[in-house]
Amino acid sequence: MFMKKTTASYLLIFFAAGSVLWAEDTPNSNQQNQDSLEDFRGEDVEENWMTVNDNVMGGRSKGGFSVKKGKLLFSGSTNTNGGGFSSIRMKPREMDLAGKKGVVIRFKGDGRTYKFDVRMGRSSIAHRADFKTEANPKGWQTVQIPFAELTATWRGMRLPRERSKLDVEKVSGMGFMIYDKKDGPFELKVDWIKTY
Repeated sequence: MFMKKTTASYLLIFFAAGSVLWAEDTPNSNQQNQDSLEDFRGEDVEENWMTVNDNVMGGRSKGGFSVKKGKLLFSGSTNTNGGGFSSIRMKPREMDLAGKKGVVIRFKGDGRTYKFDVRMGRSSIAHRADFKTEANPKGWQTVQIPFAELTATWRGMRLPRERSKLDVEKVSGMGFMIYDKKDGPFELKVDWIKTY
């Protein structure tokens, strides 16, 4: 972790699992190369997402999502007695990510660690990366996640990279998950997701 002084403000950057996190009040030099993937606006936004909690395996966590004023709210409470995870994911759709290197997510969190994932077709294999959030943030945070740094997982187990390669052109869905082995409430607000 390091701090870099800019003309606008102090920029705080974290490096973890290949992701880069920076303060939102500092301009990102790559913004002109970003394309909107999801801005959570439109009449049918909520219909395009679904919830999957640990109750599918007998767990006791609760979680879900809502969309208000163009913001996705993923919230609930995790219970490690029997699972410990909650997740939301987009229903499969054509996404056209050919030539894209990764995603940029603008969010506000609660100090817990979340996972972002993508899936190909209707596959049960998720390609994931962790990103940390700041407790009681004063403003929005932004994380950049390269597709090349995602780890293939199936039912929580890591899969060999060489046998479970991600084909970006076949990505048809994405989602968020919390599985940080902690009990208690969680809340992640997402403003938008862009590709670069």
